[in-house]
Amino acid sequence: MKKSTLIVVVIAIALGCFVYFYDSKHTRKTKAEETAKPAFTVKPGEIASITIRRKDNTVVLDKKGGTWELSKPIESEADQGTVDGIANDLSDLSIQRSFAATDDLSKYGLANPAATIEFQGAKGAQHTIQLGDKDFSGDAVYALVDKANPPKIDLLPVSLLDDANKPVNDLRDRSLIDLNGAEVTGLSIDDPSGAIKLTKAPTGWEITEPRTTAADSEAVDGLVSSLSTSKFTDVASESAKDLGRYGLAHPAIKLDVTAKNGKQFHLVLSKKGADFYGRDLERPMIFTVNSTVYDSFDKKFFDLRDKEILHFDPTNVATVEVKNANGSVECAQGKIDEWKMVQPASDKGKSVEGWKLTDPIENARAKQIWDKPPASVLAHLKKPAIQIVLTDKSGKATTIEISGAVGDSVYVRTSAGPQVYELNTQILKDLGFKASDLLI
Repeated sequence: MKKSTLIVVVIAIALGCFVYFYDSKHTRKTKAEETAKPAFTVKPGEIASITIRRKDNTVVLDKKGGTWELSKPIESEADQGTVDGIANDLSDLSIQRSFAATDDLSKYGLANPAATIEFQGAKGAQHTIQLGDKDFSGDAVYALVDKANPPKIDLLPVSLLDDANKPVNDLRDRSLIDLNGAEVTGLSIDDPSGAIKLTKAPTGWEITEPRTTAADSEAVDGLVSSLSTSKFTDVASESAKDLGRYGLAHPAIKLDVTAKNGKQFHLVLSKKGADFYGRDLERPMIFTVNSTVYDSFDKKFFDLRDKEILHFDPTNVATVEVKNANGSVECAQGKIDEWKMVQPASDKGKSVEGWKLTDPIENARAKQIWDKPPASVLAHLKKPAIQIVLTDKSGKATTIEISGAVGDSVYVRTSAGPQVYELNTQILKDLGFKASDLLI
């Protein structure tokens, strides 16, 4: 036989073996899947109670008014997502394989089950699942489902054993406070940097104490979101005794929240050594939080105040004049986002990219603000590096002056108020253009 022919034969045999083993494996998998069958005929919404009996404790979960509650081993609202997940697993449960039970259940860990799950399904039907050891693959667990006749052992997904072994803290509601962030109308924070009071107005958040000014609505919304979504990590004590032990006799941070219905919420936080503790004053327990949660509420006045140098609607701007080291430029907006050059005369009537005029101002955020700027700061604005005049369609003009670079900062003030803003030097680059840089 020629060498080339031999190579072809060997390849053909190898290919045939591969197809045979692939098909046989696929066929076995398909047959195994075909043998799987639903363990129960129950929908997730029909499960009204779940009891998990395990060696160290018993967990009882009941659904009341559409909300899961934990009644054993502690009384608490349950973590709705986690318990709904367990209910879904029970309703979707499939028996992967079954075989006749032997007299020696200890071989399967079922003589003394690791956990027993009892739940009530549709029309009050009761179901019981006893869980033993994992099988050799680690993907399934031996189980006794209800009272089968004749007795049989079922193989169920190992995820059910994981559900049964969830720590109590994973099953209880771990919200810091029971708050719907969308309903918050007022918020006060008292921490080492001072007290801040915020009120939600139709136009956005406002700071009313220590002085009245616009708030950074995005920052305040983030704070409210943290209040409504953050979770504590563990329970340090089920009672509020010995607050001093956890630094809560004189907490570092106090948050008072007002909701639309007038309901009040109160959260206190402290740091003790390397640990962080908190308490919802509506509940007796003391819990632990991580440093990220703690830091999200440790806010200074500047963190929450409005940092925009000027509020304006770019679509309402009629003209923009810019004077910088490259000369003077004036542009006018006709239809929205349709900008034309006015000055220099050599480019008059040419189309320009208007966003290059307005975006740097609209997106500018201060890294420091002086409400009463000292003379040393004002001195940098005596000869501005850039001067801008925005005129709106009603004829109202606002002037913006930007200093030259002072280290990695510039100083900005507007005719809209006495404040001076410190910004990064990027704004000098964004607004230091030549007229030709704007042309389309």
